[in-house]
Amino acid sequence: MTLSNPRLAKEVADFHVRNKEAHADTEPARPASYYDKNGLKRYLKLDYKDAMRGREFRFYLTLKGEKKVIGTVCIGSILFGSVKSCNLSYKIDKDYQDQGYCSERLEALIDFAFNTLGLHRIERQVMPRNEKSLAIMRKFNFVQEGLQRQCYEVNNKWEDHYQFAILNDKISAVQHYDD
Repeated sequence: MTLSNPRLAKEVADFHVRNKEAHADTEPARPASYYDKNGLKRYLKLDYKDAMRGREFRFYLTLKGEKKVIGTVCIGSILFGSVKSCNLSYKIDKDYQDQGYCSERLEALIDFAFNTLGLHRIERQVMPRNEKSLAIMRKFNFVQEGLQRQCYEVNNKWEDHYQFAILNDKISAVQHYDD
């Protein structure tokens, strides 16, 4: 996994272009700059700054020894203090789905969120018709907590999403502050 940064612009643009049609039914409408190397440099620079501030960690997936981006995993909207939570997102290249690449990287990312960052809760929203994401939720023992009605814009229309979460029981609710 490689942390998001502007040097990945060409490979990430290629990934988005290759998968534009395949991911259209689960993604928001995107501006043209999302599919362009120069436009993506700005997004990747913001991703990198967010990582340096501890707000979001987006990683790009490649096959060992290759530059071609085959997916992304991310924990974002990170909150510390009394919340200690984040949101999880991921997507995998249409040609590499169902081969374990996403699951392998998600396992590492969940470990990072719980054991390195010390978070208590990871949340994920999944459209009821997204069977592959629902399978990932089951695989990692996320608990379905409810349905959020028309909560995300996907492909220019509001979509319902199930709310899932997994908890890290090793994190104490007692706050510890340095004097």
